[in-house]
Amino acid sequence: MPNNVENIITKFNYDAKLATLLRQLYPEFIKYFGIDKEPIIYEALLNTPIVLCSNIYDELIHQGLIDQDNFGLVNAGDLKRASGVYQNYPVIEYDSSTESFKITAIKRIVAVSAPSFDSEYSKTVLIHELSHLIKSYYEECTITQDILTTRSGLIETKEKLTYQDGKVTKTLISEKSIGLEEGLTSVIEEDIARLIVNPHYQVSGYGVINVIARTLMEKYHLKEYVLNAQILNEKANLIKELDTLLKPDAYVSLDSICDQIYKLSLKMYSEIFDPQKMHQTSSELNATIKNEYLPLMKDIDEARSKNL
Repeated sequence: MPNNVENIITKFNYDAKLATLLRQLYPEFIKYFGIDKEPIIYEALLNTPIVLCSNIYDELIHQGLIDQDNFGLVNAGDLKRASGVYQNYPVIEYDSSTESFKITAIKRIVAVSAPSFDSEYSKTVLIHELSHLIKSYYEECTITQDILTTRSGLIETKEKLTYQDGKVTKTLISEKSIGLEEGLTSVIEEDIARLIVNPHYQVSGYGVINVIARTLMEKYHLKEYVLNAQILNEKANLIKELDTLLKPDAYVSLDSICDQIYKLSLKMYSEIFDPQKMHQTSSELNATIKNEYLPLMKDIDEARSKNL
């Protein structure tokens, strides 16, 4: 294990501050995710550079890691305001002889918007984004006919591929499970940050989805199922366990509500300089929590009590 983290540091010639931080983080990721996941953790960090920048959106444009005309739930404005990101970019070629698409490489980066890794802020952002990287790395991108599926933990993104004028173009079809995945990643950020950054650390900006994620991991004792779903692409097992333990369609309902909550949270954050709009979105968010989330959790708890 020590040699593994040193290989990562040496490959990218990381400075002393980042090297020290990685030496602390690497064993904690292994403890959290499980020793059996170390090969994935190692390969993910060994094949993904970590960079500091002043603006996430500009950095991704500079690195050629973003399609400016194909955004999903997280848009250009969100990236410009973002504190960090894990970004992948599959290189896709079209074979005219077989009329098929294939992935020839996947470019990856972890970018943190900060001048250095001195602050608590930059360290916790790195924990969050490395968690996304680790949970994305295995079986990250696949192509079935003309559909590209990209997974990031529980997130599943589908894009339609077309080939015209010598260029492969991706068009977003669907994007699911962002809210729940972000909530779960915020829990990892919090847990690991409390070990190596600040014992009293609490994440900000995730609110209810952080609470939902902790409920799944701790109250419902689904940590092993969640981590295997995220890292090993065993999502079907998590859905089956959740629906069996709690109630039919529990996962789908919870997943949908988390996406609604996360979307409204992003919208509210983007309206910070327009108090009237921000208040309106905040009211909509509170209504979603009151009318959809809380009744669902009540139903789940009642169903769970019957199953125990």
